[in-house]
Amino acid sequence: MSPGQLAAKVQEYPELLLLCDYDGTLVPLAPRPEEAVPGPCLLRLLRQLVSRPGLHLAVISGRTLADLRNLLPVPGLLFAALHGSQVAGPEGPVIDLLPQPPGKNPWPEILGLARQLAAGVPGLLVENKGDGVALHYRLAPPGVAAGILEEFRHALKPFLQEGLELIPGHRVLEVRRRGVNKGLAVTYFTRRWPRAFPVYLGDDRTDEDAFAALPGNGLAIGVGQRQSNYAHCYLASPAEVIEFLQLINRSRTSSL
Repeated sequence: MSPGQLAAKVQEYPELLLLCDYDGTLVPLAPRPEEAVPGPCLLRLLRQLVSRPGLHLAVISGRTLADLRNLLPVPGLLFAALHGSQVAGPEGPVIDLLPQPPGKNPWPEILGLARQLAAGVPGLLVENKGDGVALHYRLAPPGVAAGILEEFRHALKPFLQEGLELIPGHRVLEVRRRGVNKGLAVTYFTRRWPRAFPVYLGDDRTDEDAFAALPGNGLAIGVGQRQSNYAHCYLASPAEVIEFLQLINRSRTSSL
């Protein structure tokens, strides 16, 4: 379906809830996470969208809240960080949708394991999320990366028996708490605005939980070539996502 066809499908609703993944959806995937930055045109578009009456906009990402706030300094924009476990605006209080369990904090030890395995290996990047650890291997030679990932999985077995899980993504392997997923944030936002027509756009395996959590009237839009079990339709790239959002923005402008 084209961006124009999708925009025509949703713009008739008086109240819209737009929920977007970040990497691979709002911006193209980059070799390094810090290189996936929004351009001025995207920031301008997001500022315009959040100002439209009857339109609510949230970015749901595996990134940390600090990272999202730094990348997208847009007043009125909502965030769900760490795969939906934390919800907040550009400023103000943070809501933990899945409170921390009691007991020892496993993340320093897991972070140390990841860094030890990645040390001296070109192209392996370790991301410390505070409440999670990601091992990026997009830049690493495939043969080398496969061996390191297997060692990482083996070292994590004791932790996986204590409430953690491994989630593969686009050339990244992430450890997170079991029960954390983007569906938590989708449920939170759809309950906050129950009369709004909910739309979710995402490109990754972690977006499947978000698609599945949409109410029965919601629209799940996959981005890119990955096939989804829940997406109702697809946009080819982040560029088409931006075109779709621009059309929504224009329709809201003309209706004022």
